[in-house]
Amino acid sequence: MVSLTEEQKINFGEMFVKKYLSGGVGTMTKSEMDILIYHLISDSEDIRDKTNYHVANKLLIPESKVKSLRLNAALKYKQANHKAVIANIVTRITDEMAKPEFESGVVTITIENPVEQRELEHALKLEGRNIEYGLNKELFKIKPIALFELVASNFENREAEFTAIIQAQIQDQEKQAAIINNALTFRQKLNKVGEEISDKASLIGLLSAIGGAL
Repeated sequence: MVSLTEEQKINFGEMFVKKYLSGGVGTMTKSEMDILIYHLISDSEDIRDKTNYHVANKLLIPESKVKSLRLNAALKYKQANHKAVIANIVTRITDEMAKPEFESGVVTITIENPVEQRELEHALKLEGRNIEYGLNKELFKIKPIALFELVASNFENREAEFTAIIQAQIQDQEKQAAIINNALTFRQKLNKVGEEISDKASLIGLLSAIGGAL
């Protein structure tokens, strides 16, 4: 059983009746009803921010069904905030990089929410990048510098925001000048970041700054 607050119970009843009757009694299919019900309970403490495994056990359905409900409920009733999703992923990656045991040039995190997967895949495809998953499709792998380039490319005023972040995060004046050289195209500037910056602390600083700018 899913626990709802009194306010959530009232909202559930009102919204369910409104949506159910909107097309006439009996017109809503079972699939549409399941999606609506999931949407209405998705902010409960038993569902919100919980793993697919936890939600599957709570609702007594397979994890594949949970993923389907999550994605369809988001598409139909609550469109994802693209920038917020990417910012959250950036934060999780910097948290992983900050761990003492992290040494590799590739970061691996778990992304099991299908809404997050969809937004990330869209952003990567727009930049012509391949999506690298582990054997488990929920394990996402990416180089920190590639993530930096991906996010920077999606800034609304990318030249100005990119320059501000480089000036704030890179103290070495020679490296800073080499990266924001006006003779370079934006793509060349991004590539220059990868050439000039490789230490863990600097990469974490850049990613934290760029995630906060979204």
